[in-house]
Amino acid sequence: MSSSSVIYGAYAPQTSVVGCARLWAQLRTWLPVLVCTMVFAIESTPYLGSDRTSAPLRRLAEILFGNGVDAHWVSIHHLIRKTGHFMGYGIFSLVCFRAFWITLQSVAFHLPRQLQSHGLAILATFLIASADEYHQSFLPNRTGQFSDVLLDCCGAAAMCFVLFVGMQITEDRRQARAKAGCRLKPAYADLTA
Repeated sequence: MSSSSVIYGAYAPQTSVVGCARLWAQLRTWLPVLVCTMVFAIESTPYLGSDRTSAPLRRLAEILFGNGVDAHWVSIHHLIRKTGHFMGYGIFSLVCFRAFWITLQSVAFHLPRQLQSHGLAILATFLIASADEYHQSFLPNRTGQFSDVLLDCCGAAAMCFVLFVGMQITEDRRQARAKAGCRLKPAYADLTA
């Protein structure tokens, strides 16, 4: 009995260990996306409508800038909320990019992985922003506006563009260093020989 467990144990598939490791890796990859989505869901409640955020934000603005904000508060509050949309969904697109970048690591497609990840991140941002605005259209003190979806997608596209340019610059520098290293190695090899 002990010999059979040794023989069969050596050939038994390790699915529980491999499956657990794969599940943990997927969880680490997609958990930030889930957390951001939950933040949007919490933010998309009647308790965080503009009628509820105006007073606390106004007090904060008065502390930082003085009482001069009173005359233009409606415009300032609107700008704060729209900037929050732009930045929040821009950050969400970066989190989605990271998840798609990791997930598409071993998948071969015709498009480069970087472009796929950017495209999928912007698409995910569009879908979550649309669902958020659709949900807000049913709330009494919120409005669902397609212009907010467009603003959210602009934030996503802007952040993805900045990331794309940054990745291209980093890759160009890495390739330049690799070329410089190749040019220096033969000269260095001749000096030591």
